[in-house]
Order: sequence, then structure tokens, then C-alpha cells
Amino acid sequence: MTDPRPYPKQPQFPERPKTEQLDQSAGEWQAFSALPPATSLPPVQAERPVPQAAAKGETLPKLAPWSKRIGAFALDFGLGLGISYLAQGLAALVGSDAGAVDMVGYVAFFATWLVNRGYCQSRPEGQSLGKWLLNIKTLDPETEASPHLIRSLAREGVLSLFVLTEALLVPLAADGLFAVFDKEKRQTIHDRAGRTLVVEAERGYHLDEKVLRFLQDILEGDAADDVKSAARDLLRQAQRNDAVRDLSKQLQRLSKDVDRNARSLRQQTGKHVKTWVDSVKEKLDNW
Repeated sequence: MTDPRPYPKQPQFPERPKTEQLDQSAGEWQAFSALPPATSLPPVQAERPVPQAAAKGETLPKLAPWSKRIGAFALDFGLGLGISYLAQGLAALVGSDAGAVDMVGYVAFFATWLVNRGYCQSRPEGQSLGKWLLNIKTLDPETEASPHLIRSLAREGVLSLFVLTEALLVPLAADGLFAVFDKEKRQTIHDRAGRTLVVEAERGYHLDEKVLRFLQDILEGDAADDVKSAARDLLRQAQRNDAVRDLSKQLQRLSKDVDRNARSLRQQTGKHVKTWVDSVKEKLDNW
């Protein structure tokens, strides 16, 4: 079947001359070529977050050297050990048994450690007693301030567990090896537990500098002559003392006896060895 409706005829438009089409295309190309090339536009760069310290024109403090970190640990450890011994002495005076005295010592050390290094390092200064004496502090790199109390307690809780173990040097050595291999941040295991850094600080007692200055004054100043003269006087007095003189004579006599006995022992040992060698040689010849 065919559709009875006829299709409408398409309108007939006059065909443009080819020269007119070329002229119009050339005009459009000239208009497009007038735009600046894409290479002349500045490249678009993604915005990067700027650290707070760089935004303020500041830089993070320098990482603390190993000598100061070990010295601060030793000072804090000595403080905890002293308070532990004091608590044990008080418990013994009260009349506690040996097990209770040991438990009191452990609890006193653990509490002192967490207060000195856990709570005090969460303060705005970020320093324990040992770190204050040596001018270093604990820093949270995310906030560029002292760590939060939870982070500080977690950090020192891990370290106190290492300290309270029977094999003290093994976990502490493993803890320090993590920082040795971490060249960029020098983070130990307890630093990673608290996500902290140990850096130098302006606030402190400068104990290391004062000790070095004191030793230099002793070696270079008049104190060295005083020490030498005191040592010479002490030696003269010791030589005048009869008891010291008798003791030195006895020591000389004892050394002579030891030399004589050692010489005779060597001679007897040599004779026995020679006799044994001759007997073995004679048996081998007869065999």
C-alpha cells in the first residue's frame, strides 16, 4: 500500500557561489586566529596548604641532639629512682614486708614518671625536669605546641613499661634504634605512640653549658693549682702517717711474696711438664 498523503516538496534555495563560501570561511579563520595562543596563558597551579609556621614566617625548632635526649632521660630516671627509694624506706619504717616494700617502690616510680614526663610535658612548656635542665622539649608537629595530655600519657606510658621490665637495656635499645634509623624526625617507639618530636627549646637551665664552663674554669683557672697543691699535701701527710707507712710496707712485702711464689710455681710446672714429655717419649720409643 502507498501512503495517500503526498510528501511536501522541499524548498529550493539558490546555491551560493563557491567563492563566497571561501571568503566567509577565511573571515571566520582570521577572527579565530586573532585570539591569543593557548601557550601564552599562565599555567594553573593547584593550591597547596601552607604550614602554620611558614604562614607566620617561623620555622620549627631544631631537633634535639642525642646527648641532650639521653641526659634528660637519665635525669628523669634518677628522679623517679630517688623517690622510689624514699618511698621504700618509708614503707620499711612502717613495718611492711618485703613484697609490699617492692610494690610501693614500683608504684612510686611509675607515678613520678607519669607526673614528671606525662603531665608536665603536656603543659605549655612541654618539658619535664630533665628536659628543662637541658633546654629541650616535646612538641606536637601537627599543632606546633606541647602534646595533649592523652598523647603525652600514652607516650610516657609506653616508655615506663620499657623501664619497668627486668631486661631494662634490651627494650630501651630497641626503642632507641627506631630513632637512629629515622634520620628525618628521630622518633623512637614512644615518640610514635604519642606522635611527638623532641626539639631544642630556649627555656631551661642550660645545665650542660654550665657544667662545661665550670670544668673549664677548674682546668684553666686557679682551681687546678689548688687541687694539685691539696693532693700533694694529702700525699705528704699520708707518708708521715705510721699506719699508712706500715700498710705500704706490707703491700710491698706481699707483692714480693706473690712474685716469688709465681716464679717457683712456674719452675715446678716446667719440671712436671718436662718429666711428662720425657715419659711419653720413652713409651713411644719402646712401643
